[in-house]
Parts: sequence; C-alpha cells; structure tokens
Amino acid sequence: MLVEATEQHINDVVELVNFSYRNKDHQGWTSEALIVEGDRINADQLQDLMNSDAAVLLLLQQKQLVGCVHVQKNEDAGYIGMLTIHPNFQNQGIGKQLLQAAEHYLIEKYSVSCFKMSVLSVRSELLAFYQRRGYEVTSQVDDYPIHANVGQPLSKDLTVLHLVKHENRS
Repeated sequence: MLVEATEQHINDVVELVNFSYRNKDHQGWTSEALIVEGDRINADQLQDLMNSDAAVLLLLQQKQLVGCVHVQKNEDAGYIGMLTIHPNFQNQGIGKQLLQAAEHYLIEKYSVSCFKMSVLSVRSELLAFYQRRGYEVTSQVDDYPIHANVGQPLSKDLTVLHLVKHENRS
C-alpha cells in the first residue's frame, strides 16, 4: 500500500533511510556506508521537506514500512529522491515498483513529462539500475553537498551526477 507520509511517520522514515543508506553492519546493495558517513537525513530535515511542496511516499506491507521515496515538482520536471528500500526487502523488484509509483504520482499530480534525480558518481550499480529504467546521465556534475547536512564524504572528490528521464521512455 502506498501512502503519503505524515508527521506520525517522521521517526520511522528517518530510521529507515539512515539504516538503509548508512548502516555499516547491514549493507544492502544501495548502502552508502563506505562512501559517506553520518546520517542521510534527520527529523528536522524531513519535517522541512514535508512542509514544502514535496511529498514522501511510503510503501507499507502489512503495516510495516518497507520503502519510501521523496517526490517534488521542480520547475517543469518531477524530482525523485531518497528512494529507499529496507535491506531485508531488496532484490524483490520493490525498488522498481516504488520508482514507477513515484513517476506515476508526479504525472498525475503535476502533469510532468520529465523526471530528474541525483546520484553519487561512484554508485555504478545504482546508476545502472536507473539507466535500465530509461534515465540518462546529464552533463551536469556537482560537488558533494558537504554543507547540506546529509553526511560527510569519505573521499574529498566525491561528486553528484544528475539524471533525467522523459515520460515517453520505458
């Protein structure tokens, strides 16, 4: 079941995202624990995100939070970020389904025909995942956002790539 996050979900979402992205002891294939240290998000950041024009979609299975994704209209495109699947539920096609649900949500709510996202440059397996779903790497490359309070890179030259997908692609 897909629902929009509310204030009552904040702590669970923060725990899910930080566990899935940065837990050194339990690494799923999407873990950044060997690339970035520190929390990926905190409760205040998530609250600010939810108070903006963004939404965080939650995937619940039998009332258990197994995934989430941040969606937002960004100029003429839909922005997708923080796609998270609990490591115990990875490799079951859930990430692909949640990505499709995020795209559908953005099409229905904002009538966008283009999707954008950002991915750490060293995440080749994640880039390949998105490319298989029609996303293309753009020429835009940014330094890791050290001052955004989303963790500290373990390499000083870590960069962020930007991806784009047009609605008519698979």
